[in-house]
Amino acid sequence: MYQLNLIMNKFVTVFLLLFSLNSYSDYMRTGPVQFEKCFLILCKWETGDRYLMGNRLYGFKTRYDRREIFEVVANNTVCYSNTVPGPIYFKGEYKGKTNEIRFKCRHVR
Repeated sequence: MYQLNLIMNKFVTVFLLLFSLNSYSDYMRTGPVQFEKCFLILCKWETGDRYLMGNRLYGFKTRYDRREIFEVVANNTVCYSNTVPGPIYFKGEYKGKTNEIRFKCRHVR
């Protein structure tokens, strides 16, 4: 009985490791991050390379889970995400504030 229980535990562990949805990313960023900057009713997309969280600048990550992407357009090549709302910087210079970012991506699953 003990050996059967041990075998079942190992089987379940291997099964969870092989088919875990949380351990793999679904989309990989392949281009620069852009954010929408608006003045009155005129809007344009600008590039950013860092975002501010707390008192520290962080670089954008390159792999995103499907739950972090809310829209994929242009034949699965452009992803939209709202994972980093707040101030955006480019080469150390403040560029604006945003609620969503977009970037070229590819599906990796």
